[in-house]
This record gives sequence, C-alpha cells and structure tokens, in this order.
Amino acid sequence: MEVYRDRVVYVETNRLIAYRGGSIELNTLKAYVEGLRVCKDGCWAIVSQQGDVDRSRMEMDLKMVEAGLGDCGGIAEARLFRGRVELGRSDIDVETLVREVRELCGEAKALGVSKCEIVVNVKSILKAIEREDGERAEELRNVAEIEVGLAGVAPSGRPSYGSSFRASILWNPQDLTKLVDNAMQQALDVLRKSGAAKPLSIYMIGRTTVVLDPIATAALFHEVSHMLDPTYGGGVKRIGVQIGPPELEVYDDPKAVESPAIRFFDDECVVTGRRHLIEDGRIVDLHHTRNTAKIYGSEPGSAYGLFSCPVPFHTTLVVKTGDWRENEILEDTQRGIYVEGASMAVLEAGYIRIVPEVAYVVERGELKEAIRVKNVKIPIAKLRTINAISKTHKLRVSYEKNWLVAEIAPMIRVEGYVE
Repeated sequence: MEVYRDRVVYVETNRLIAYRGGSIELNTLKAYVEGLRVCKDGCWAIVSQQGDVDRSRMEMDLKMVEAGLGDCGGIAEARLFRGRVELGRSDIDVETLVREVRELCGEAKALGVSKCEIVVNVKSILKAIEREDGERAEELRNVAEIEVGLAGVAPSGRPSYGSSFRASILWNPQDLTKLVDNAMQQALDVLRKSGAAKPLSIYMIGRTTVVLDPIATAALFHEVSHMLDPTYGGGVKRIGVQIGPPELEVYDDPKAVESPAIRFFDDECVVTGRRHLIEDGRIVDLHHTRNTAKIYGSEPGSAYGLFSCPVPFHTTLVVKTGDWRENEILEDTQRGIYVEGASMAVLEAGYIRIVPEVAYVVERGELKEAIRVKNVKIPIAKLRTINAISKTHKLRVSYEKNWLVAEIAPMIRVEGYVE
C-alpha cells in the first residue's frame, strides 16, 4: 500500500481598494485554514477547519474518512519540495493608490465614461505543507490583482463597455500604480473600439479565416489545456495524437518569472518543472498529479487542490513563437476577421468558442471596420490549419476555478466559424 500524509496551513490576507462610481472602499480580510490529508493508493482523505481549529476533532474526522478509502490506482514516485519560497512584497502605499484610482476614474469621466469601477486586491498568501517525516514546504506569495470596468455611450447612441484584468507578483510595490494605469488604458481602448463596432454582415457569417491576437490565442489554448487533463471527460487521452501543424509546440513552464502564477511546488508538494505537452503538433504528455502520473506512466507536478482531491492543470502554458511578424500575418490574409482579446472562451463538444472583446474585418491584408461578433468557433480538428505563428507573444492571466493561472502566446492564423 502506498501512503502519503501531511498537514496543510493556508493563510490569505486581502487588502481591497475599490472605487465604484464615486464611492471608495478600503477593506482588509483574512482567512486561516488548516487541514489534514492522507493519500492511500491514489485516494485522498481530507479534512479541514477555518478559523479556530479543533485539532482533536480533525484527527477524529480524518480517521473516520480514511477508513472508507478505496484503491484509486496508486501514486507515482516524486521529488518533494522542502524549504521556503518568498515571492514579492506586501508593503504598498495605500494612500497613493486611493488617489490614483480616484484620479483615473475622474479622467475617464472627462472622456465621456458614464460608469467607472476599479478594484485593486493585494493578496498575501501563505501556503505551508508539513509532511509526516517532518519536512516542510512553505510559500509566501504577494500578488496584486486589478479589475477595471467601464460603461459609456458610443456616438451612435448604443451602450459600450470596456474591461480589463491584470495580475502581477509585487516584486516592486512602487510598480502597482503603473499596473493600475495600464489596466485602465486597456479598458478604455476596448470601450472605444467596441463602441465603434458595426453589426456583422450576414455575408461574413460562417466559415472564414480567423486571425487571433496573442491574448485571444492564449484564451484558445487555455481551453486546449483542458484536453490535456487526463481526468477531463471530453479530453484527448492518447499520446501521439496529431492536434496541430508541425510548427505547433506547447509546454507548461511553472517557473516563468514573468507570470504571477509562478510556483516551485504544486499542491501535492511535488517539485515543479517544465513539461512539454505538444511537440511537432503531436501530444507528447499530459498534466499530471501523482495519481494520474502513476496510471499513465508519466511525471507528477501539475496538481491543484489543497483541501479537495488534487486535479492536474497548467501553471503558465507557453505556446512557442514562430517566424512571422504580426503585420505580415495580416498582410498575407486576403479575407477574414481579426480577433483582438477575448471576453470568454469555452471548450464545447468538438470546438472552442471564443467571445471576442473586439473584432475587425480583414480585406486584402488590411484591417477595415470594427464589427460586433457574437462568437468565433474553432473546431478542434481545425487546429491543424494553423498556418502562421508570430514572433511576438503576450501574457494572459485568468482563474481556473479558484487557481490563478497564465498563458503566454503569439498571434496565429487558423480556420474557424463566425456568428
């Protein structure tokens, strides 16, 4: 029987600064959670308490839960992390930040924005895992998350909206005001472009060439990443499946320093490392926990879930860049649409659906008018039609359940459907 035991402590402090239509909020929230975990042959028994912890009660609860465990296929051997990691700092200047968000919304209203909301959440997160052999892994993470939401009325009289989400490790707290300003500029840009968008012509509906900017590409491959989860019901399970062209390479880089999702050990205390997922367009590996790594004969290191059964997913998914300049991709496109940003992306039966923030008609290599596109659908089989990948890339940050993850991706051109 393969058995692993540990005690987990999770402490999260949130300093929330919000400006909402003239009102200002400044709140500090703190949560303390402690848990006990046992993994037997891949099956987990987990108990936890928040706040005042009754350890005797937890021990009794764990014995009760542990008695009902079955056999889930075992756990792979793993190199477990020990030591302490500190990411960023938490000493922010709240007074300067409050003044910054107030001034930014004031400037936005002077530009005709009717509603402005900025929320800055500075999180200090301590995660500690102490194993039964006495070894301990600890991470202190200081990360800032910025959300901006704007509403206005376009010259045409129709409502227009703009939003943005940014997250960053606070390596230098003085950079926080710059992050907030960048988030505001992005939201204003989306507001302006969406307000100028015209209805989609019926002649554009259907199959077409789609150029995705780096953020939209990142959203697309976030959904592709679900298919690389061996526990995902609709996922591709066969190593060697050709999913894209020979130029397509994708890997997970948990230690990417530019990513706020950076982590040196996963939620099973396994040391993280770069994992190659797609090479030459073929699936070569999947995300893995210790349990799925045992079943599939791979390496663990992708686990998420401290107080629930760990599941595998990426930390920072990287789509390797190509040799096209961004303007070359557009100039080489005779007719199609250009998608700038993604409000949402969803993996559905046989395809990935993207809701663009902004979209443009492309004709004879030039961007024409902005258009309102409801959905862009990229069938999984059409990923093989990717025929241009840019030299440049951008970072996208999002949440998968309650885990902060990231993608780094270039601009691509692919066949899809527009509606």
